[in-house]
Amino acid sequence: MSVKLTHNSFILKLTKWEFWPIWLSYLPIVPVFLYYVLRSRRFFFFSNVNPSLKTGAFLGASKFQILNQIPDEFTPISILSKKGVNRYQYAIEEITKYQLSYPVIVKPDVGERGLLVELIKDQSELKDYLSANDIDIIIQEYIDLPEECGIFYIRKPSQIHGEIVSIGLKSFLSIKGDGISTLEELMNLDPRAKLQVKRFQNDQPKFLNKIFEKDAVVNLEPIGNHNRGTTFIDGNYLRNEQLNVLFDKINSSMKDVYYGRFDIKYKDWESLLKGKDLKILEMNGVASEPIHVYDEKVPMHEKYKSFFSLWKSIYEISIIQKARGYEPMASIAAVKTIRDYYKYVRSINLNWRKPKPSTSLT
Repeated sequence: MSVKLTHNSFILKLTKWEFWPIWLSYLPIVPVFLYYVLRSRRFFFFSNVNPSLKTGAFLGASKFQILNQIPDEFTPISILSKKGVNRYQYAIEEITKYQLSYPVIVKPDVGERGLLVELIKDQSELKDYLSANDIDIIIQEYIDLPEECGIFYIRKPSQIHGEIVSIGLKSFLSIKGDGISTLEELMNLDPRAKLQVKRFQNDQPKFLNKIFEKDAVVNLEPIGNHNRGTTFIDGNYLRNEQLNVLFDKINSSMKDVYYGRFDIKYKDWESLLKGKDLKILEMNGVASEPIHVYDEKVPMHEKYKSFFSLWKSIYEISIIQKARGYEPMASIAAVKTIRDYYKYVRSINLNWRKPKPSTSLT
């Protein structure tokens, strides 16, 4: 049975574009990127698109710094636990100060593609998480709103008003019980869920052995990342001028930030359009993807048309910024940034739930 499941998983990853490895899905974009590199004569020509953010928030930007530029009414309570001495004690004091209750969301202040984002259920888990990784960590209020989406916003520095260019809706991973099968057996029958079985075996093995009542819906993952099984849905039909106005307002408080995707939890779409009952979990810069393209209903040519259009916008903004006196990073600095970032990523302990006995808080 396990051989068959492994085979089916391989077929799924081969035939579904959303599961292709990054290097393969991005291969057609490389010539376009190199074209703009040649035109700009800078490998990191995009680094001046959001001048107030390191590399334009392509690599190494502080999520906490970005959140602090967004009006408080639109953001969750967020605490920055910096690496070093007494960080656990500081974290507890700040959690008490802001009256946060568990669960909370934790994530590295620097990191892409959902790196080490976790839902922490109590102080013991928080201590293990902080002990395992001596890096700057954001502790964030868990927002218990039912819907989540990614809204991509672009504004040229020469313009007052920007535009929403992509809306991706998120459907969280869930399974329906049958009253007979264990959760693991049910997950192995679902093409998307079975890709997450190994992670659950490592993190929550006892949970997999549970049997749920017939038709009971089991929400498997509260974090809306694609690598955790979330389905992305094309929501571009929801774009309208009212949404553009809302994000013009939000972006107006962000100094020298013109390009990126806002990841948002919200009550319902009507409330979001009014700027009510929503929280921006984070904003991603130049490294952002238009997540609507991960909807399998979006044709292949439309997926790449979106990517090509975004790189054109990046180049155009970069040219405007250069004329305003914002020079892109030089090649030597760009190479060092890449090297430092991947050294940082390799240092991260993803197996924090099983810390070594010698690990201690410092």
